[in-house]
Amino acid sequence: MNFGSRRVFLCDVESFERIESRINSENYALLLPASRMSEVESSLSFALQAVRLGCKEICCVGQFSDALEDALDAVLELEGKLEVATTSLPVESEALEYFLFTAGGAEPGMDLVAVVENNSALRCTLASLIR
Repeated sequence: MNFGSRRVFLCDVESFERIESRINSENYALLLPASRMSEVESSLSFALQAVRLGCKEICCVGQFSDALEDALDAVLELEGKLEVATTSLPVESEALEYFLFTAGGAEPGMDLVAVVENNSALRCTLASLIR
């Protein structure tokens, strides 16, 4: 989907490979859900893979977004990836608006990858903001 001068891709952890070749791998931001504690571990592992592929910013959303961001920051520091920005916003509407309008300094051309396919509420809210 196009959102102004940016493209938004919706996926889940398993389907990311299908869109990976279409995103600007050197300039993209990632939205990761952390609504349940079980999502924190899978999101952390996926985020690290995304950073190795060129992700520049990771936005965490949900009740456990602070825990996910803290874990990400610790691992990114250990790996020397201090240039990767992280944010956490537990309120979904605020996180989605930040992701769409502010992630990456609102840089034109930055792709936005939202890992929301397994979260129907997030997916629907995000889709409504894009239209």
